[in-house]
Amino acid sequence: MSSSLIKAFWPESSTLIQGIVRFRWIAIFFMMLGTVPLLQAGYLLKEQLFYFMAVIALLAVFNGLTLGIWSKAKAAQEQSLLFVQLLVDLFAVAGLLFVSGSAVNPFIYVLTLHAFLGGMLLRKRSILFGVLIFVFLGILQFETNRDAAMTLNVDRRALYFDFLFQWVVVAGAWFVAHLFSGLLEKHEERIRSLQNRQYRADRLKSLGALAAGFSHEMATPLNSLKLRLDRGVRKLGDPVAAHAEIQQAQLSLDECISVFQKMAGVFMTSADGELQKLNVNSVLQDIVRSWEIDNKTSINKVVSERQFYSRLQPLSFAQMILDLLDNALEASQAPAEITLKLYQDDQEVVIEVVDNGAGLAAEVIERLGEPFNTNKQQGNGLGVYSAILTAQSMGGEFLLGNNSSGKGATARLSLPFEERG
Repeated sequence: MSSSLIKAFWPESSTLIQGIVRFRWIAIFFMMLGTVPLLQAGYLLKEQLFYFMAVIALLAVFNGLTLGIWSKAKAAQEQSLLFVQLLVDLFAVAGLLFVSGSAVNPFIYVLTLHAFLGGMLLRKRSILFGVLIFVFLGILQFETNRDAAMTLNVDRRALYFDFLFQWVVVAGAWFVAHLFSGLLEKHEERIRSLQNRQYRADRLKSLGALAAGFSHEMATPLNSLKLRLDRGVRKLGDPVAAHAEIQQAQLSLDECISVFQKMAGVFMTSADGELQKLNVNSVLQDIVRSWEIDNKTSINKVVSERQFYSRLQPLSFAQMILDLLDNALEASQAPAEITLKLYQDDQEVVIEVVDNGAGLAAEVIERLGEPFNTNKQQGNGLGVYSAILTAQSMGGEFLLGNNSSGKGATARLSLPFEERG
């Protein structure tokens, strides 16, 4: 339950700025609630109530502007905007404390939260933000000490002890957060380094599998080509027989060329065009309508009414969907039953193509994603490999597996969800 509450409050797609906005709304709500006890305890005078509420109102307006303008800032701007956001909060809290008891206000320890957030979230500006917090804390304590000097029967030694304790708590919160932030940054760098190494290793593994499959596919037609040419040379005395051998050699050569063209098509398709933010529902509807007309086959559509957006390579995406539908039709048993699903799963747009065929063989599933892996008579084994490359080029993932019912298979394409904006 706690994880669901966290996801509801802070979804995985949220930026730091969006998280700060949500926290600030909560803080504004509790500031409003805290007005009454501050008045009753005498920390906030009625004469200062208008100023106090005006600061809260301005903070709410600023939060609304942040949500509408800066909540989806680019990564390069996020740290600067985050510094501004926390600085505005610091000014607001210091101003509210200044008119409601300064350093003797129990809410002075809210500065501890600001110190922690600044130390944790601000990387390069963490020290500057910490210095500003201590400056504001010093100003509030100076104001409190000045008021105490004009008040009789005030134990100044107890007051100084409170000041020292406030410094220790605020400085401790900032130092611990700053220390852990540095450790996390080093840990993130190490993770990125390991991910880059794994990525290079996977690429080398993929290239190795591609080279092995390519060698296997080319070996048969090349050996046949060599054999036919040798036999053609030996039969030069018989023009008819020699001509027949040369024709067979030409067929073998055409097969070699076909393998080259299919491989080139895979890489050209996966790298085709720039990503464009498009309405997935609309694009998918046009593709499916065209396929149904060409193949004179109706598809069962289970499509969400909500409009989904994602960044697509239009030509590559269209070709991929057409290939998946063709494969589903080829694999389906008569009468063909093909189901197309479109829905959202967390922060992903999911497209599924389901058939009612015999499913995938165990040996094919075991080597799924490797080039030239197929159990089709006329297949080249590049379809799934091409689909994986295309999905990855759009920041998504492609999966293929047998249905849990034991009948047919499901091709699943997941793409990053984008706001309409």
